[in-house]
Amino acid sequence: MAEEDFQTLAEKVQQHFANETYQEGMALASEQLSNHPEEYTLINYWRMCFAARLNEFDLTNKIFESVLASGIWLSDAVLRQSPSLEVIQGDPKFEELVKISEKLREADGAEVPMLISRPSDACKPGEEGCPLFFFLHGNLDTAQNNLQHWAYLASEGWIVAVPQSTWGMWTGAYGWTTYELTRQENLRHYDNLTEQYSLDDDRLLLGGFSMGGAYALELILNGELPVRGFILLGPAGGIIDEIDEIDPSEWWQKLEGGWREDLSGVILMGEADQTIPQEKIRKLVEMLNTAGIRTQLRTFPGLAHEYPPDFENVANQALDFIFSPGV
Repeated sequence: MAEEDFQTLAEKVQQHFANETYQEGMALASEQLSNHPEEYTLINYWRMCFAARLNEFDLTNKIFESVLASGIWLSDAVLRQSPSLEVIQGDPKFEELVKISEKLREADGAEVPMLISRPSDACKPGEEGCPLFFFLHGNLDTAQNNLQHWAYLASEGWIVAVPQSTWGMWTGAYGWTTYELTRQENLRHYDNLTEQYSLDDDRLLLGGFSMGGAYALELILNGELPVRGFILLGPAGGIIDEIDEIDPSEWWQKLEGGWREDLSGVILMGEADQTIPQEKIRKLVEMLNTAGIRTQLRTFPGLAHEYPPDFENVANQALDFIFSPGV
């Protein structure tokens, strides 16, 4: 069978679940598994769900076992809360594998609260404050995957802090489930940063990728953090999904409006990114500028849901825009 691009595959799989054509969905996912090794866990999770829907418990367990044999754990939230897997709850073999999965997770050691890159021998309490860039990773992602793109800022005097969500779906896949939980976790992280380091209040930036980007923007617009600017990559979900139903005059009144008068930001968007609502993002940018929040949208031809190439240069240009005088 011809290789499907992953976004098309995901849409077809979801349609098979919606149409209850589970046998066809299982065949599609199985045929495409080898074409998307980077999505090994997600595709096998789909296969487990299709098999369970077909009451093929032996096959469900066989797929689950193969995932565990690869050293990958699945979270209790996935195994217990997935509607497709409800029918297999209590199956002795399945429950045995659930326990093995939990042991793998406990041994993983990948659940870190926050990764930090900072200048050496600087930013200590009582010393001159350092600028802070606080960045939220996307869903099915990790803090480490994102820190590597921003860590260079530490050599330029910045503290770079990338918290990792406490909610994990499986090995290497953490995500933000609701705005309120995201808010609680990250305000706590920010408070800890203010206690551990001396920060420059005029150079606090907040950023995020995908869902992390959407929730980062909500934190700003709700007046949760006094940031000077923001950098968002392919933001999706949350406030962005609501844009078409919003009356701007009513929307801004609902927000706290606690942002700084000089707040500005940059949104980076791949023109080939099929996972985000591009027209809604364009509308959001227009609304932000109308509200007096100077916002630049940069698009990249051929770029999907990923970081742009030559990213250090792209990031520096975003910083230049944020800290340049408004026109």
